[in-house]
Amino acid sequence: MSKPTIFLAILLVITLSACKGTHQQTTKSILIEANGKKPTLLRQPYLQMVRPTTATITWKTDTVAKKCQVVFYEVNKTEKTVATGTLVNHEGNKFNEVVIKNLKPKTIYYYSIYSNGYLLASGKDYYFETSPNNTKTAFNFYALGDIGDVLPKSFAKEPANRITELKLKPDFGIGLGDIVYPKGESSMYDNQLFKPFEKVFKNTPFYPVVGNHDWQSDPEKNFEKEWALPGNEHYFSFTYSNTLFIGLDSHNGGLYNREEQVAWLKETLKDQKVKYDWIIVYLHHNGKTCTYKKDYEHVMNLYQVFTSNNVDLVLNGHAHTYERLKPFDANGNVDVNASIDHSSYGHLKDRFISITIGAGGKLNENWHADPTNEKNCKDGNIVAHAEHVPSFGVFSIDGKTLKLNAYNSFTGEIFDTFTIEK
Repeated sequence: MSKPTIFLAILLVITLSACKGTHQQTTKSILIEANGKKPTLLRQPYLQMVRPTTATITWKTDTVAKKCQVVFYEVNKTEKTVATGTLVNHEGNKFNEVVIKNLKPKTIYYYSIYSNGYLLASGKDYYFETSPNNTKTAFNFYALGDIGDVLPKSFAKEPANRITELKLKPDFGIGLGDIVYPKGESSMYDNQLFKPFEKVFKNTPFYPVVGNHDWQSDPEKNFEKEWALPGNEHYFSFTYSNTLFIGLDSHNGGLYNREEQVAWLKETLKDQKVKYDWIIVYLHHNGKTCTYKKDYEHVMNLYQVFTSNNVDLVLNGHAHTYERLKPFDANGNVDVNASIDHSSYGHLKDRFISITIGAGGKLNENWHADPTNEKNCKDGNIVAHAEHVPSFGVFSIDGKTLKLNAYNSFTGEIFDTFTIEK
């Protein structure tokens, strides 16, 4: 006896290609034919590469999946579109990935995901907002590093919960390396990252960089399989409104493909620096620091590049704590003028601010010293603010104003804030 065909909606049949490339078709109502066995949803959908006219949605199922589709529609509209994506085998399961095209900038869309024609996830929390195509849109984003520690020690669910409770939802998030412990294995991602962050990732895109622990397992077979990032996925850039973001791969003790990466960094900054009001670089390792980590020369060697190319912020993880430093010059020196109020800055000409936000899911349990007195602080007090607490940062940019609020991940309290007014 042949198996019955199941219809998930009625009115119109749409013929779709089977997960080879991207295919889209629009109608007021969608009928999707469910054939074969219903796949098991192993990972909730997560957003990547949400740009002005495109968005990437990925989820993971067992190997039963033979086709993958997303039905989406613009908020307050009835017209729906179905997009077909691709399937990728990985570690005995399948990534279902759909790239949606021809979207409107700065527009909210709701979506539902289907594998083999079966509805696997849908509802009011499944949506995305495309990025703007102009440079005048105010926005905010969250940042944290060193997230997915081994259970039960990890507290990754705490920043994830606090992020969902924010009054102003972040437009996206950036990850400052060491995304999953202990060795960046794909097998650890679900329990240690995607489950605690599933409520965040399903409607807020995330753009991580590689950390030293992520490098302990071949990132081409692990990190790159988990994410869809720009460029070669080790170092890349993207823009949002009036801001250029640059993600770097600081490897462990030396930059990944150093000559090529530095040349790319210089060229990217040369071409883009005059187009944007703000430039934010993020990577895993710190340069100069007063935390328990050493000063990393391969990062400090980039200070001249940062200061000569209008970089405003350099964000990193690695040290499992929080540390905001006073503005550095090309040599890593700070202005020690006691009259400077380090809660507010004007235009920082030829200087940048370095911030460690490395307690996303892991806190160094054996270090409780005041970082401003730590022996690694060689050049006087370079610290503007430091606290040894589980934390994440939320950055808000509105025109020529940038503001940081640093949050305690357990209490939700703001423990540090500063502003730059250009």
